[in-house]
Amino acid sequence: MNGKTVHLLDLPDEILLIILKKLGSVDVLYSLLNINKRLDQMARSIDNTKFLNFSINNVQLNRFCCEILPQIYHNIVELILDIFSMERILLACEYPNLTIIVLTNFCQIFFYNI
Repeated sequence: MNGKTVHLLDLPDEILLIILKKLGSVDVLYSLLNINKRLDQMARSIDNTKFLNFSINNVQLNRFCCEILPQIYHNIVELILDIFSMERILLACEYPNLTIIVLTNFCQIFFYNI
């Protein structure tokens, strides 16, 4: 190494987008939204907000329902929801473009109650 430090924001947009695509959309939104204008625009991109897979803890869920979903609801086409957080996420806002909802952990609850 030549001792030069490269910061995340020093990278060109193309490289940042490649990195962001390797991460999950929920992680990108939770981590980068409202950090700075450039990262915020990348996090809010349509490709990053169309399909959201929620398997997050309550602290993250609170922020998503109160801050993040109201900002991106119009882009969401598909939601993958944990049965335990489904109601809270669906009631957080209206989703005019939502066409697919996938539920996870559904069978565990069904068999547990038998």
